Amino acid sequence: MKNKKESLYTKVYNDILSKIKTGYYRVGEKLPTELELTQIYGVSRITIARALKDLSNINLIYRIKKSGTFVNGKIDNRTQLIIPVILPFPQDYNELFKGIQSVSLLYNTFIPFYNTKNNVTKERNTLEELLKINPDGLIVYPCAARDNLDLYSELLSKKIPLICLDRDIYGLTTPLVTSTNFENMEQIISQLAKKGHERIGFFSVSDRMAITEEARFKGYCSGLIKNNIKVKKEYIFDNTDMHQKEINLTPRQQRNLFNKYVAKCIEEYEQFKEKPTAICCVNDRSMHAFFDAATKKGYRIPEDFILTGFDCIDEDRDFIAFNNIITVKQNFFEMGASAMRLILKILNGQSYLMKEQIPGTLLSNEL
Repeated sequence: MKNKKESLYTKVYNDILSKIKTGYYRVGEKLPTELELTQIYGVSRITIARALKDLSNINLIYRIKKSGTFVNGKIDNRTQLIIPVILPFPQDYNELFKGIQSVSLLYNTFIPFYNTKNNVTKERNTLEELLKINPDGLIVYPCAARDNLDLYSELLSKKIPLICLDRDIYGLTTPLVTSTNFENMEQIISQLAKKGHERIGFFSVSDRMAITEEARFKGYCSGLIKNNIKVKKEYIFDNTDMHQKEINLTPRQQRNLFNKYVAKCIEEYEQFKEKPTAICCVNDRSMHAFFDAATKKGYRIPEDFILTGFDCIDEDRDFIAFNNIITVKQNFFEMGASAMRLILKILNGQSYLMKEQIPGTLLSNEL
C-alpha cells in the first residue's frame, strides 16, 4: 500500500514540477486549488498537500492565506536542473566552458555538452534530441544560418529559456551574452592610427555576418572616421557567400574552402598600387589564415604590414606576441559564467538584460 501511495505522490509532484518548468503554469500564476488537483489527478487531498508542501520547500511555489497557491519560479540548489550547452567549435574553448561550469556547480545544474563543429546538420540532430527531453534551459553558440530556426522556435514555444553566446539566431529575439566588439575594434584602429597607419584594411565581410562580426566591422569604420582616416572600399576584403557554403561541410572541408577565399584576397592585395600597411581581421581564425597565405607569398609580418586579430584564446598567446600582432582578448570565462547566471535569473523569475556585454582587453606590443 505504501508503494502505491509513493508512486501516486511521485506522479503528482513530477507532473506539477514539469508543468511549471515548461511554462504550462507561468511565474505568478495561481495553481488550481487542492480540491481541484485531487479531481485532476484522482488522488487524496493528503497526497496533493504533500506534493505542494515539497514544491514550496524548494521555493518553486508559495501560498498566500485565503488567496491560493502561486508559481514562484525560484528553484533552489536541491532541485537539479538540466541546461545543455551547444558550441560550434572544432576545438574546445576551455575558458568558456569553465565559466559555465563554475556557476552550474553552485546550483546543482547538469550541463551536458554538445559540439556541432559549425555544421547545421549536427546542430539539428542535437536540437531534435534535446526537444525529446525538454531541458530546463539551453545555452547555445548557434551556427550562422537560418536552417534550424524551426527547432529553436519550437524550444521557445515550449517556454524553454534560451541564451545565445556571441551571436544570435536569425529571426529570433533571445538574450545574448557577447563581448564589447564595437568598442574593442575602435580601440584597435586608434592604436594603429597612433602608430601612424593611414591605409588600414579589413578582412573579411560576408553576406551572413554574425552580430559580433557586424559590430566589429562597424567599429572598424567608426574608428577610421574618428581618426580622420578615409574608408576605402577596395581595402575591405570579403568572403561573400562562404558561410552559406560551409555550414554543411566537415571541419576539414570548411578550412579548405576558407583558404581558397583567403588566397583570392591575397591576390587582390597584390594588385594594389598603394597597399594597406595594416589589415584588421574579423577574428583570430581569419588572422591565422591571412598570415599563412601572406607568408607563403613571401610577405613579412609585421615588416610589410601589421595584422590584427580578435579572440586570443590561450594557445595563440605566444604566436601573437612573437609576430607583434595587435589583438583583443575576450574574457571567455566571464562570458560563460554570465550566460549561466542569466539563464538562472530567467528560471527564477527575476528581471534580466536582453544583452550583456563582457569587456575585452586590447593586447598590443609596441613596435
